[in-house]
Amino acid sequence: MSAGDQNHTCLDLGNEMTSKSQINSRINVRRFTTLTDQTIAREIFDKTWAMDSGTEITSNLLQAMVHSGSYLSGAYVDGKCVGAAFAFPATSDGLHLHSHMTAVLDSHRDQGIGYALKIDQWNWAKERGFPEITWTFDPLVSRNANFNLIKLGVDIKSYLPNFYGAMADALNAGDESDRLLVSWKTHGISPKPRDLASENLDGLLSIEIPDDIVAIRSINHEENMKWRLKVRNQLMNALTQGGTIVGFSTKNEYLLRV
Repeated sequence: MSAGDQNHTCLDLGNEMTSKSQINSRINVRRFTTLTDQTIAREIFDKTWAMDSGTEITSNLLQAMVHSGSYLSGAYVDGKCVGAAFAFPATSDGLHLHSHMTAVLDSHRDQGIGYALKIDQWNWAKERGFPEITWTFDPLVSRNANFNLIKLGVDIKSYLPNFYGAMADALNAGDESDRLLVSWKTHGISPKPRDLASENLDGLLSIEIPDDIVAIRSINHEENMKWRLKVRNQLMNALTQGGTIVGFSTKNEYLLRV
């Protein structure tokens, strides 16, 4: 599995390019509209966020939302669906598209599939007059931070502590669901990526996160929660005092202008 939407976004980072024209030609992103399509997407989501029972989104709710104008797509490689994305119209703070789930199968990580799905979503939103796409991601997951801030060039709107409460899927179970809420504007010809900073030369505030919190979470709950509370306090304090996240570094640090 792979960066972060919603109660969880699990994307595919790897060596994704920063131009639509550079997306791997083997990847075909298709808009999903039928019940058969929706079943395929739900299987991707349920494999990514596995639970003992139940599903990430019920078939009747997904059908109602797609029929009413929500976005659902699947990414295909060699005729096989290996990723999916789901988003719906939202009205808080003005009309926008909220991207709830984006997932790529473990077997196809690091192939640019997550990037292809997000670029298709960006174009879909732009074509329909949505000025902005929002989603959430876990601030401790460095791959997500790199993908969102650098590859896609999103802005951070706010820090949401334990936003979804306790989550039942295997990926998030036992942790608190802190999330960063992002804003991805749809103006211009294409999204504008940022440069990954190798060092902090501008006197910015840096907040370090672990290289792989998912691995830490799986073996050491206490260590995971130490990171969770430390980063929560640092980021929330900086953001509430007017700080702005302006980048991410090769040392797994958020860079903030305060």
